[in-house]
This record gives sequence, C-alpha cells and structure tokens, in this order.
Amino acid sequence: MKQKPKLSFWQIWNMSFGFLGIQFGFALQNANVSRIFETLGANIDNIPILWIAAPVTGLIVQPIIGHWSDKTWSRLGRRRPFFLIGAILASIALIIMPNSPVLWVAAGMLWIMDASINISMEPFRAFVGDMLPSSQRTAGFAMQSFFIGTGAVVASLLPYMMTNWFGFSNTAPEGVIPDSVKFSFYVGGAVFFLAVLWTVIRSKEYSPEELKEFEDHSEDAGENDYSETGPEIKKSFRIGIISFVVGGALSLLFYYVHVEKEVFILSFGLMAFGVFEALSALLQQRKVKNGYTSIFNDLNNMPLAMRQLAIVQFFSWFALFALWIYTTNGVTADKYDMGVDQQMVKFLNNQVDNLEAGNKIDTARAAELRQEQEAYRKYIENGEKASARVNLVKFYLSDHIFEEKEVLEVLQNRLNNIEGKQKDERIVELLQELEKQENRKSPDVPYEVLKDVNQLAGEGLVTLPQNMEDKFPYYIRLKEIRKNYNDGADWVGVGFGVYNGFAAIFAFFLMFLARITNRKITHMISLLVGGLSYLAIFWVQDTSWVLLLPFVGVGLAWASILAIPYAILTGSLPQNKMGVYMGIFNFFLVIPQILAASLLGFMIKFWFAEKAIYALVLGGISLLIAAVSVLFVKDED
Repeated sequence: MKQKPKLSFWQIWNMSFGFLGIQFGFALQNANVSRIFETLGANIDNIPILWIAAPVTGLIVQPIIGHWSDKTWSRLGRRRPFFLIGAILASIALIIMPNSPVLWVAAGMLWIMDASINISMEPFRAFVGDMLPSSQRTAGFAMQSFFIGTGAVVASLLPYMMTNWFGFSNTAPEGVIPDSVKFSFYVGGAVFFLAVLWTVIRSKEYSPEELKEFEDHSEDAGENDYSETGPEIKKSFRIGIISFVVGGALSLLFYYVHVEKEVFILSFGLMAFGVFEALSALLQQRKVKNGYTSIFNDLNNMPLAMRQLAIVQFFSWFALFALWIYTTNGVTADKYDMGVDQQMVKFLNNQVDNLEAGNKIDTARAAELRQEQEAYRKYIENGEKASARVNLVKFYLSDHIFEEKEVLEVLQNRLNNIEGKQKDERIVELLQELEKQENRKSPDVPYEVLKDVNQLAGEGLVTLPQNMEDKFPYYIRLKEIRKNYNDGADWVGVGFGVYNGFAAIFAFFLMFLARITNRKITHMISLLVGGLSYLAIFWVQDTSWVLLLPFVGVGLAWASILAIPYAILTGSLPQNKMGVYMGIFNFFLVIPQILAASLLGFMIKFWFAEKAIYALVLGGISLLIAAVSVLFVKDED
C-alpha cells in the first residue's frame, strides 16, 4: 500500500503555525484569569470551581468536534474549517473577557472562550496524524510544542511588558481589571486569529480518496462505528448503572458531612457519566446509529496504548491544573510581603465597625470581613504568617478608608504649600504624578507617591490633616500590600513565560533525546524534572531571577506533555477515527482537571490553612507518579 510522503520542514512549520495563536490565547487565560476572578470578588477557595469551565467544555466539545471533523469534507478540507471557526470565536471572547463588569460574566466568558479554543485545538492534533507518516509524527508534535511555547512566552509576559515597557497601569480600583491586562487580551485576540488564518491559507489536506490509498487506512480496526456485541453492550450498561449509583451514594455522603460545594462536582460527574453510558448502551441495543453512540462505542473500545497513556495524562494534567490555578496566589502570599500584624487587624476591625454604623456596608458584608480578619488574628497568635487577601485590601482601598479624590487634593495642596518646592526635584516629580492621577477617571494614588510623602512628613516638610494622620500609615501599608501582590502576579507571569519559552527550545531537544533513547524514556525524564521543579518553587524564597529557575524544569515537562504522548498515541489509532480518538484522549486531560477543581480548593482550605503554595507540592508529587507510569506504556510505533 502507498506510504504517506514526508513533508518538508516548512510544510510542517506552516501546518503547526496556528498553535502560536492558540497558545497565545491559552497562556493569557492561564496566567490572568485567576487574577481577573479575584479582582471581581472571587474568594481563593472558590477559584477552582470557576475554572471548571475549561475542562468541562473540553470534555464536551473535543470528541464532538473530532467526530464531526472525521466525517467532514469541504473546500477548506476537514480540519481547517474548525480551525477558522474556533479562531474567530476565541478572538472575540479574548476581547470581551477583561471587560467583564461582574464575576458571573467573567465566568461565562471563560466557558465561551475555552469552548472556542477547543474547537480550534482538537483538529490540530488530528491534523498531524492525518498529514505526517509515522517517522515524522514526533517532529510534528514537537513543532506544535515549539509554537505553543513561543506563543505562550510572549503572552505570559504581556502584562509585565504593558506595565514596564509601555506604561499601562497594573493597578485599578476595586472590581476593575488593570489596563495592562486588558490590552494584553486585545493583542492576544488579534494574534490568535492571524496565526490560525496563516495555517488555513498556507497548508493543505489529503482528500478522503487520498487517505484511502495509505497503508494504515485499510487496516483500521474501527471501520465499523457500531461494532459492540450483545455482551459488550450489557457490560457498558452495567458500568453506567454502577457509575450512577456510586455517584449518587457519594453525593449523599458529601451532603450529610457538609463538604464544600465544589466537591459535589466529583459525585455529580460520576452520575452524569453513568447516565450517558447507560443511555448509549440502550440506544445501541436498539440498533440506533448516530454520533453520540459512535463516540461512546469508541470510548469503550480504546486501543491498549491509549488506555495506558490515560494514566500518565491523568497525573500530568492534575499537576498542570494546580500550577495554573494556584501559582499566583501561592507565590504572592508565600514569597512577597503581604503580611498584616495585630495592629493592622485591630485597625481594620474598627473600620468595619465604622462602615457598618454609617450604613456603608450591610450586616452580612460586615460579618464576612470580621470572619476573615479573625482568621488573620489566629494565624498571628499561632506564630504564622498572615497574608492579606488581595480582595480584602482592594475593598478598603476603594474609598473605605479615604476617598482617593480627597487624598489627591490634600496631597496636592500640602505639596504646593512647601516653601522652595521648585528647588526640590522630589516634590516636582510628586506633583507631576498627582497631576496624572487627577486627569484619570478613577484616580488611584500610587504607593510610591504615598511613601515619598510619608518621608517628607518625617522630615517635617509636610503635615497631614488630623482626620488623616492616624489612618495614613495603615492606608500606605495596604497600598504597599496591593503593589506587592501585583508585582508578584506580574513575576509569576514572567515565570510562565520562562517555562513556555524553554518549552519552545526543549521541543527540538526532545526530538534528539527520543532518537538516542526512545519516546518513553524521554517522557519519563521530562516528567521527573518537572515534578522536582514544582517542589523547588515551593522551596525557593528568593523573589529575584532565582525563583524563575524552577520554571525552566517545568518547561521541559510541558514540552514533553504536549508532544510525546500524542506521538505515541497516533501510532495506535485507526486513520479514519483520528479526530474522535484525539477528542476522547482529551478526557484524560479533562477528568484530572475536574478532580483538581473539585478537591484542591477543599484541600487547601481545610488541610493547608488556605496556604495555596501547597497545591504546587501536590502537583509535584503528581508529576513524579506520572513519570513512573510512563514505564508501563506500550509504544507500538
């Protein structure tokens, strides 16, 4: 039978280039959505439940898109129409997302954005299996890893660059997304669309007739979409019923022991799978043939290598989800100065009393604030670090201590009244910065200005009104905490850029390593390095370039996760079901993410006293388990 011809380097480049845009959007989402959720008022332990959009949409969308693209042929081919549709929708979502006025809108936009990204991304995986012979598939997926890393490094750095290179503010009033994040998403939307459009225009696809000529197509074990026998159908039905019963029992258990609501995702997910599996079995028993029964039939008849890889992917993606959700919160709280002391807690409690007495907040909101501040007091009494949650800080800085306009006017007045101010460059610079804030719709006096004014007050050059003098040190400290959080969040973005950048470099190293060893050994080494790197992020306390070193090791694991499992998988798949099996393989990326969203928030809150950094420890252990699991995979190609 006819062999697929080898493609040139530039042909592989063009067919993979769209992943530059896909990962541009994906990296912006990973590095900034938790920040957006927190800005709009989400509690740290509720963030995983909001992130559930990403895995759930992938679970639903990818197998459907894979099935449709297997059976589609148009003037653009069978995969490229889905590239283009997904790119258009994702680009629009990237522009809308940072302008979300409230939390539920942001959560809804995440669902839409992730569904759109999945529409583009799933056919790209099958595209490599369609177009490349076995000998080039590792190179094809490695090229995708290169573009994923290249796109993500720039996207992860964008908020930092917007702030430090182009002067966009990385702070904003309570409930408002900083301009640095907004404009990063706008750039991301444009790059996503243009990169995918390049692949659509510059690549081609084999027609169904051409695919039939290639050697592996006629040998497909999956030529019949509805091949389950009577005993297999009964087995599927039993699995469905057992899953539903177990899920229901867990739901009752969770209800009676009063677990957090996100844990119910696990039990409800089992029940939902049980219903869908049993329904598919009943339909097949009645000889009903459609896409729904076909997908479940393929799921129940996965090749052996795919089942073995599923275990590796499960532990790998549990770790990745922990990284994406908790790195910002963990690093900022653990390694940056966001601590409060007993005097600050006492001051904040007095503020709550005054706000409640003045009817500026209701009783329920006052109770929430007191509860959180009581937790800080207990940490301090136990000798532990009490890191202020950024939403609490932003609440008090949103005119709940001083009105920003009032502070602005007082400082301008006092600085202008200093004798000989024209001779002091410090005062001139401070007045210029205050003038910039005066011209903004929502002025926000920066921490650096307040610190300098406080220094001038210590020198006796500035005096503050009596109604401000006692509160001013606490006000400055809260501004400092907010600045430290934003600096830490930006540095995490740099770290994400580092791991994605090195993933692009390591993509070519993986091809070399796989040639001199094999794909299994290559993937095992990469996951081991990644797991140890997660643990290093927990251990390193230096917030300079030293903190970025572990992200290099994460980059090696990320490059391998994006390439090697798919290169192994495609050798075991029937050609005419490449798309649907790539979509089903996504289950084993999605299920661990759903599990992480169900359990990580609960574990961080009740096991680790809300110290998010421990999520990275769990992630590191998970990657080490994945590395061992690789040894049991059969590489058939």
